[in-house]
This record gives sequence, structure tokens and C-alpha cells, in this order.
Amino acid sequence: MLRVLIADSSSYCRMVLQDIIGSAPGVQVTDLAADGDALLKSLKAKKPELVVLDHDLPKNENLLALKRIFSEVPVPVLLLLQQEQLTLELLKQAVELGVYGVVLKPAKSRYYTNYRGIAREVLQKVMAVHDTDLNDAQLRYKVLQQGVVQLKDMPIGSAVKAVSETVIVIGASTGGTQAVERIIKQLSPELEATVLVALHLPQNFTRTYAERLQALTPLRVVEGRKGLKLKPGNVIVAPGGRNMVVQTVMGNKTNLMIAFSEDKTPLFDQPSIDLLMQSVAQSSVRQVVGVILTGMGKDGTAGAAHIRARGGLVVAQDEETSAIFGMAKSAIESGYINEVLPLQEIPVFLNKFVAGQQVSTTDGTYEIERTGV
Repeated sequence: MLRVLIADSSSYCRMVLQDIIGSAPGVQVTDLAADGDALLKSLKAKKPELVVLDHDLPKNENLLALKRIFSEVPVPVLLLLQQEQLTLELLKQAVELGVYGVVLKPAKSRYYTNYRGIAREVLQKVMAVHDTDLNDAQLRYKVLQQGVVQLKDMPIGSAVKAVSETVIVIGASTGGTQAVERIIKQLSPELEATVLVALHLPQNFTRTYAERLQALTPLRVVEGRKGLKLKPGNVIVAPGGRNMVVQTVMGNKTNLMIAFSEDKTPLFDQPSIDLLMQSVAQSSVRQVVGVILTGMGKDGTAGAAHIRARGGLVVAQDEETSAIFGMAKSAIESGYINEVLPLQEIPVFLNKFVAGQQVSTTDGTYEIERTGV
């Protein structure tokens, strides 16, 4: 059993790293530390075999925490740092202080570092401690130096499309928070689509909810804000009590960003699913998929009509898995639904569709339109 200590100043990042690393077979997270003093205290008490350490950890200025580890409780270290912090000079010093591997942190979102987006790399480098010659600092430096040159020469996001060709709009009300969580958790990490979520929630709740969703997926989850662009791999949650919509960027009909509507809607139907679906349907994005989940009322039915009118696809949650079979029932009875599915099958359907695989529905076979593929 590989015993690992995680040191990061952010309680959220510690929790996410613990979940990622602790999920690996044969690995045990022995403790978490928020600064250099807590790190050294835990090292002496818990005696882990590996430390995963954030370069920005308090009391690690000038690599002080690394120097204390090396002199007081020598143990291999996996160092997490930002790309602009990484120099060959720093790397040489870090290797001499017990660092055997580095992980370049993804760009920080508004609130936190999205470690789930690089979960596979983190796990690979944690497990690589078994395959590293920890006694030969010169060899470690040579190997890391080669890897770092390749990493720093690689343009960030070079393989990521700047504009979404597919937008998925998910709407829900009563029972919807849990339903959306189940869907987001099972979406592919490589999903080449933007997911917009509208839940009938009050203000001051959706920011925490977005953070909760982020803990379930390597996709980037954020609360919607004006001007935020729609990019593949992003999940955008409509702020509670506000009607989120999309609009074009500088008149480019295929490039969309978040905006907010002042149109009046029933208080209990905010954020409005209808307005969000309508705005996406009226854009020139290549593919639009609507998903109507559990909830009371009829919000989403008019939105589904707009999506179907522009040739999009709409899926509804079935009665058996719905907490309240109201919104989905309304859309189904209105004739705007392509397919009715149990909750657990909806993310499978979405993954297949966005990946370009054919999906069969009661009224035909569909597959994503792609260009240059």
C-alpha cells in the first residue's frame, strides 16, 4: 500500500486530490496539510511514502518546505506548479531536494484549480514513484528536463476547439439537482460540447452547486456570467433567479457567449428553461440537444418546440425515474420529444451522439454533423 500525504492550501483542492489519488488501488491518502508546518508535523507522525505538494503552499517560499522535508524527513515528492513557474533552474534545485516528478497545474478557473481535468496524469505520476530511481538525482533531473522541455513547448489548449459545434441544454426543477448530478458525472471527459444547465433554484445557491458538480467531473464547471464564451468541455450553470440566455460574439452567429434576459417569466420558472433553449435554437451553432428532466409545470415545452423547429434533438426523462413527472410529461404530450429515456441512459445517449455515433430514436436515426472529420 502506497501511503500518500497531500499538501495544498485550498481545502477544495485537497478534497479533489484526495478523491483522485485515494481512488487508485493500492494507494492510501494518510493525511492532508494546508501549510508547511502542518506538512512536516504530519510527515513525522504519519510517515507517508510520498508527498504530493503544491508549489504555492504557504511556508514553501523559496522551496522552504521542500528543504525541510529533505533535511528532516526525506521522502519522494510530486510537485504541482504552474507552467510559468517552471524553469530548468527551479527543476534542478527541486530534484536535489527529493522531487521525482512534476505536474503542470491547469489554468485556474474563477474559484479553483481543475485537478479533475488532469486526473489521469496525476495518478500516473503518483504511481510512477515505484518505477523511479530515487537514489540517482542526476538521472531524475535528466529525465524531468527532457519532459519539461516538451511540456513547455506545447501550446496550451492547442488540441481544443475554440468554439462549440454542439450545445446541450439541460432543464430541470423539483428533484433536478440530483438528476443533473447523475448525468454530469457520467459525461465523457472528452465531450466536445458545451452543456448549459437551467435549474429552478434561488440566488446564492447555484455557485455552491456548480462547485459540487465540479467535484464529479473532469469537465470544467462554472456558474454563468455575462460574456462567458461557450467552449467545448464546459458545463455552465445558470445563476439562480436569473434568466440565462446566449447571444452572438461580435455578430459571429457560430460564436456564442452567456447573456441574461429581462423577459418576464413566472417566478418559480427561473432560471427559465424555455428562454435558454429558445436562444440556443435561434443561434447558428451546428447541433442543439435539449434535455428535459424531472420537475413540476411546463417550463421546457416551448423551448423544446424551438429546438425541434430548427432540426435539433430533444430527450425527456421517463416517468419511472422522475421525482415529479410534470415538465417532461408536458413536452412529451406536446409532441416535441424525440426520445424518452430513464435517467441513467441519458448520459450514455449524449456521449454517443456528441462522439459522432449514430443514435436511434422513435422517430429516426441521428448523428452529429461534423466538418473536417
